[in-house]
Amino acid sequence: MDLYLADLAKSPKTPTILRAIILLLAGGIIGFIGSSLIVDAISIPGQIFGGVLLFATFATLTFACRKISLDWRYFIGIISLLFVISSVNIIYRIVENHRLDAESVVLKPELVADYNSTVTISDFLESINGELVEDAAIPTDQLGSHEVAYGYTNVKGRKRSGNFTIEVIDRIAPRIYGGTSYTVYKDYTGDLTDLMLSGDNLDDRPRREISGTYDLGLVGNYELEYIITDASGNRTTQAFTLHVIDPPKDSSQTQPVTAPKLPITEVIAEHKTDRTKIGIDVSAWQGEIDWTKAKAAGVEFAFIRIGYQVGYGGEYVLDRYFEANLAGATAVGLPIGVYFYSYADSITEAAAQANWIIEQLHGCELKLGIAFDWEDWSNFNQTNMSFHTINQVANAYLDTVNAAGYHGSLYGSKNYMTNIWEPEKYPVWLAQYYDFVTYEGDYWIWQMSSSGQVPGIEGDVDLDIMYLE
Repeated sequence: MDLYLADLAKSPKTPTILRAIILLLAGGIIGFIGSSLIVDAISIPGQIFGGVLLFATFATLTFACRKISLDWRYFIGIISLLFVISSVNIIYRIVENHRLDAESVVLKPELVADYNSTVTISDFLESINGELVEDAAIPTDQLGSHEVAYGYTNVKGRKRSGNFTIEVIDRIAPRIYGGTSYTVYKDYTGDLTDLMLSGDNLDDRPRREISGTYDLGLVGNYELEYIITDASGNRTTQAFTLHVIDPPKDSSQTQPVTAPKLPITEVIAEHKTDRTKIGIDVSAWQGEIDWTKAKAAGVEFAFIRIGYQVGYGGEYVLDRYFEANLAGATAVGLPIGVYFYSYADSITEAAAQANWIIEQLHGCELKLGIAFDWEDWSNFNQTNMSFHTINQVANAYLDTVNAAGYHGSLYGSKNYMTNIWEPEKYPVWLAQYYDFVTYEGDYWIWQMSSSGQVPGIEGDVDLDIMYLE
């Protein structure tokens, strides 16, 4: 049709005014298509083609007007009208697209996500008149405001983009692990908030306080409340009775509680199968060990303490019997692992300890790898660590030894493994001194007793059961 109109415009029999109308009609059709593509084309190449087509239309009309010697007033009129048509079309389509965009995606009124929750873009959309390009997961591992960008295809098949801001918040209250009754001696100078283990999932420095009236210099019973509040305003309380008593006049009357002795023969008789191995974990506390006798008695593997940290921020010390124990266990062919007694209170400290251990091993192969042993829960309130941070500390240690080619494992008792540790990445070495395991999670080794009796070892030793795959 456009070619027919162009030929008609060239004919000398066609009146001038009709020629101008024909050129305007032909240019208007092509210009309309080009200006539409500029706004509505789905792809960038399509938009570029629309721009080229519109430019070519203006150029072609200019050439055609000169070719047929059209009066300049008609020429200006044609070009002006074409410009108006194209401009109005572009503006209309931009406005229409904005309207569509505004109606295509409706956000929910509350753009809030809980810390570490699993959410995607669609979780924050009330409705969408079109289709998301990708319903991507949104990271929620950092508190605060986070901008989320997304792409979608509207009802006209055009790709569009948008963004919104969500607020990641912490709605989990701090936790208190303690009883309802505590006794201290008169003139007690400690911090009462340390009577119970408490902490927050995220806040390294929650506010701990004791509410109520009491006098540590006066014998009596006091009804108090333990309060812990995190930085997000979440609060947990626990009522307890504080008993202030006079100290005993003769402390020698207090007898230490000793655990019953457990011969390794009894453990073998009850727990040894083709899917278990019986072992021990040792340190300088066991002194010199006759590894030949220990193996003959039924010991099938050993964890050896390689060293320990001298308190928070303290130096790392090699266990004085480590080298002898390593040589002795190796000589009799026992599979070996090592552990380090840690006071790490930061990711940096934990990684440094792991690297120190690796250096002490001098490339020694360990079939059972390296365990992380952190047990100072009585002073946890003073460490300025959240429960999240202490788990990051453990992972930093274990990630480091794992990267060096050693098998990492997490040591801990049933109570802390259940309530605080998050053993998702590494196998568990579980300590529970009981007739059977009540821990509901997965575990690799069960440390069942701290008062084991094994030939070749003077005094008590920890007894362990390893469960084979």
